[in-house]
Amino acid sequence: MKLEWHTWVFLLGAARARDIAQLERSYIEGKTPDRTNIHGINVATLSQTPPEGQEIPTDGWTAVCTSASGDHECNKAFDANDSTYWLSESGGDVQSITIHLGDEQKAISGIIVVPVQGGDGSNWIEQHEVSLSTDGEKWERVAYGTWWPDESLKLAAFQPRKAKHVRLSAPTPKGIAIADLSIYEDRYITPDPSNLGAWGPTINFPLVPVSAAVDAHSGEVVAWSAWGYDQFTAGKAGKTQTATWSPTNQSVARRTITDTHHDMFCSGISLDENSKIIVTGGADGGMTSIYNTTVRDWFSGEEMELDRGYLASAILSDGRMFVIGGSWSGGAGGKNGEVYDPKTNEWEMLDEAKVSAMYTKDRRTYRRDNHGWLFGWTDGYTFQAGPSEAMNWYGSSDTGSTKGAGKRTGDQDAMCGNAVMYDNGKILTFGGSPWYEDQNATANANIITIGKPDEQASVISQAGGGMHSARTFHSSVVLPDGSVFVNGGQSFGVPFGQDDVQMTPELFIPDSSKDNGGSWKELQTNTIIRVYHSLSLLLQDGTVFTGGGGLCGNCTSNHFDGQIFTPPYLLNDDGSLRDRPKIEDVSPKSAKAGASVTVTTDGPVDTQASIIRYGSTTHTVNTDQRRIGVELKSAGDNKYTFDIPSEAGQAQPGYYMLFVLKDGVPSHSVNVQVTSA
Repeated sequence: MKLEWHTWVFLLGAARARDIAQLERSYIEGKTPDRTNIHGINVATLSQTPPEGQEIPTDGWTAVCTSASGDHECNKAFDANDSTYWLSESGGDVQSITIHLGDEQKAISGIIVVPVQGGDGSNWIEQHEVSLSTDGEKWERVAYGTWWPDESLKLAAFQPRKAKHVRLSAPTPKGIAIADLSIYEDRYITPDPSNLGAWGPTINFPLVPVSAAVDAHSGEVVAWSAWGYDQFTAGKAGKTQTATWSPTNQSVARRTITDTHHDMFCSGISLDENSKIIVTGGADGGMTSIYNTTVRDWFSGEEMELDRGYLASAILSDGRMFVIGGSWSGGAGGKNGEVYDPKTNEWEMLDEAKVSAMYTKDRRTYRRDNHGWLFGWTDGYTFQAGPSEAMNWYGSSDTGSTKGAGKRTGDQDAMCGNAVMYDNGKILTFGGSPWYEDQNATANANIITIGKPDEQASVISQAGGGMHSARTFHSSVVLPDGSVFVNGGQSFGVPFGQDDVQMTPELFIPDSSKDNGGSWKELQTNTIIRVYHSLSLLLQDGTVFTGGGGLCGNCTSNHFDGQIFTPPYLLNDDGSLRDRPKIEDVSPKSAKAGASVTVTTDGPVDTQASIIRYGSTTHTVNTDQRRIGVELKSAGDNKYTFDIPSEAGQAQPGYYMLFVLKDGVPSHSVNVQVTSA
């Protein structure tokens, strides 16, 4: 199968030379999937980036299938004739096709499947799994998940692995039909797991995961795109495509949400005290939707006072939620703060929480208040660390208040940069660019230390060294050991462009003895581009989910997948998992600020542990995550106590992942809830 992928990617790569307004019109309007002629038939291409590398010639391939119906034999899945196809028999639990590539091992980087065009769709592949083998006996799963059910091309891209055999399998009672199957190879990246970490497997989604949150009860990643699974538009659509990945069941389930009449693209997101996912604004600008993680369903909340999109939100010390900005929806400017009370389901304006204090100098007025870096803090205050050069304290009492907090040292406006609270009151900011797009990114980093909002020296900013790579549209998470994982981005920001991409993630390692507060280390290079509309989240087992990018119709930069990155602290030199400490019990499981918590482990552990608030993220922003380092004090054999910070708001109300460590290796987390009262 010879596609015009590389031509499309080249044309997209010229996006910087295009008029940016023309590019914006393309993705705001939204497009249906392109179609192209492949081997004489018209095929829906579902625009997306192909696997890295080159397509492997089919000469010398042989195939084995679980079954074949009539004259639709296995080899018709790769016979360069899309009017013929392999069709398995119906029935059975799982049907599969296994390709033997020949005697030489190749670094396999992905596959593309062409479904049979037309028909009733009964043979489309949705749930699936891709595995590789060097000998045909021992198999490694490299990709799995759920594809959108239509006749467009299906793709699975993954970190290159050496193999001679490729297997695609799927559970389908009516049988599988494949008109064409392509396999790609790329350069082999030598593993160095205990030093650089490791990528894999890839999790395929039936949508572009632009927004997501971790369900504290199940550990599932709840993700969504917009009204469309591959595109959005600026108008109100009243529905959202969602998908939920279960790390326990290793499955992806899709669902269209219409009950709340809310297109949740470009929304604000916060997790409340009881781990409910509160989604505000977006394409349907005034709406509030609530995902109840106990019953796993969506409900409507009260509408906001103002329409907002690309807003920022943060949970306050008393459990209310503060939002500000968001001129992408409902007109530009004047998007002052307002607060939501989950207990009463009511919104209230804070007219004196002035959004103008956090404006950037972006050339477009509707961009100047987008994606604020907010951190709820003590006494109902919220600290705004960026992306504007100016920082501010926002109060939530009465009609609200605004108080300047100075500027980040040696930095500038940093639109689409990142900010992470990696320890109690310590915030790392990094990357971004002066304008939202069409500007060079920066590698700047700052460490901001915040104290009490009413004190004169409440904010201290110092240069935090610099990343190895300049980045904008990147994502990040704080890890149990206090380091910060940074992934993806571009050195020159063009939404939906895929030039100037950063493929090597980095790790910030805090060190208070250094003048710049720590150091930066490069990690294992990735082979899947993660730029605009990509995200990262910390999982309960201490690994990182990272995925998405695109959502632009036929712009060729859609990424319908996520990946798991395993940090070096979990891996031995050979890639096997290190022995980990185990938390046997935690008591109490819910506690207020200042309370003491008892932890029982399966053996001695390090004195330093951490609680990390569950994350929710979209468009480079994750205002929910924060790490608080806690000191474990011995309370008997393998029993320890630690204290939740005494001031309400340092540990915001909500669910936290408790990690203990042994020689720097973290446990699987156990939940601890911090309550507001």
